[in-house]
Amino acid sequence: MAVFAAFCVGMAGLSVRLYSLTTSDGLMQTAQSQRVYTLQVLDERGMIYDCGMQPLVAEGERYLSAVYPTPGNQQAVLDAVPEERREAVAELLETGRPFTLETDRPVEAEMVYCFQAADRYAEAQTAAHLIGYLDYEGNGVTGIEAACDEFLSAHGREVEVSATLNALQQVIPGLEPEVRMSEDAGAGVVLTIDKEIQQCVETIGGEMLEKGAIVVLNPYSGQIKAAASFPAYSPLYLEEAVADAENSPMINRAFLPYSVGSTFKVVTAAAALETLGSEYCLTREYECVGYIDVLDQRFHCHDRAGHGELDLFGAVKESCNPWFIGLGLETGGEALLRKTVQFGFGEEIRLADGITVQGGSIPAASDLINPAAVANLSFGQGNLSASPVQIARMMAAVVNGGELVAPTLVVGTTLDGESIDVLPRPVGEKVMKESTARQLQLLLSYAVMADDSSGALPETVTAGGKTATAQTGRFDEEGDELEEGWFAGFFPAEDPRYVVVVLAENEGFGNSTAAPVFAAVADGIAALGK
Repeated sequence: MAVFAAFCVGMAGLSVRLYSLTTSDGLMQTAQSQRVYTLQVLDERGMIYDCGMQPLVAEGERYLSAVYPTPGNQQAVLDAVPEERREAVAELLETGRPFTLETDRPVEAEMVYCFQAADRYAEAQTAAHLIGYLDYEGNGVTGIEAACDEFLSAHGREVEVSATLNALQQVIPGLEPEVRMSEDAGAGVVLTIDKEIQQCVETIGGEMLEKGAIVVLNPYSGQIKAAASFPAYSPLYLEEAVADAENSPMINRAFLPYSVGSTFKVVTAAAALETLGSEYCLTREYECVGYIDVLDQRFHCHDRAGHGELDLFGAVKESCNPWFIGLGLETGGEALLRKTVQFGFGEEIRLADGITVQGGSIPAASDLINPAAVANLSFGQGNLSASPVQIARMMAAVVNGGELVAPTLVVGTTLDGESIDVLPRPVGEKVMKESTARQLQLLLSYAVMADDSSGALPETVTAGGKTATAQTGRFDEEGDELEEGWFAGFFPAEDPRYVVVVLAENEGFGNSTAAPVFAAVADGIAALGK
């Protein structure tokens, strides 16, 4: 009786415990989650678009599938993969357990859920220096990928497929898997870049420049329509790019400061026109004998024989150093430096979080007490450096009537790939009179249109601009000084739509290295109908 009574009490306690287990919400949820198996098929970042909503990333075509093996889908799955992968895929199919599969074409079979996807980058990735790249965990490291990492990570497309499995981890017949897809398809960041112009610039620069940069700017809005650095690199081959110490392809040369040389004569002319007066500057004549002496220092012209008598139009066309040195000395170091600062030289340009165009250098006011320092500044030498973006900004002020625009790279964001949440446009500043800008535009148009030897004249459009061959103070192994070749210009001359700046790093002789690149870019953009 005692044993029977104890047995009954134990059974009663066991029944109570079993009831508690079967009615526990937590345990029921745990059991359910153990039976539901989820495959994450896609986990993509948000898109990066050009100004016309054309994708700049994720353009390739591939397919990712959630495969739930059944006797009826094995052959279709095997047919979709290359022969060298079939043995491995066949082993996965034999287990009967769900798995994900990447293929080059869609898989159409029962219990196979296929979705189109794309690699983030292409081998010849458009705008690689601007877009940047990701680390192994999918986080942005440089460029827009880093600047907009939080948004791009939060708004990518995600696809999950969940199915209820039996104790053997196989799909229970008759229970259809559940597909869950995020609603952020199409979300992304919209750039000011025009994809077609960017690709045009990259093609031309890749053929004509060993090292350097090309920047295309809308002179009225400040939007960067293209910015390319050479040599280029591919985000798919980062190790090779990092190892190439000689060419440093990962450096974005469009955002780095260089000696600017005669492109700065635009600022010198602007300062003189507004300090000395346009009537004086336009009628001022000077005989270039190939050099000019400033105190005990002699400054040579690039034409050692001299240009002879020149007015301002001739001085700009011939890029005569002594003429501009004399003009700069008459203008005065204080007025010249003031105009330099007004044009934004020495000022960093912030394009996005973590994307900054370096400010370069300008001489201190105390340095310009020395007339030789004023002479150097007058034709863009001495303690003066600027980026291609800054030079484009300077040239834009000539085109748009004297406003120093703020260059921009990001238009805004989109949640659907159609409508754009536009960022506020930075306000520009007036840096010279409209009459001064108009006069400079005429001078620069004359310099290109009247000089076939400059190499800058496009075949299909008119243009204006300024060449430069900038001394660097650096020398090669043979003892020859390295010089930067520049051309900064605009087109068409009479109604400019774009400013284009070309830097030929360490190549010198802007007429033969940078100017022809400008002409090719202008013709290329015109051919696009832009």
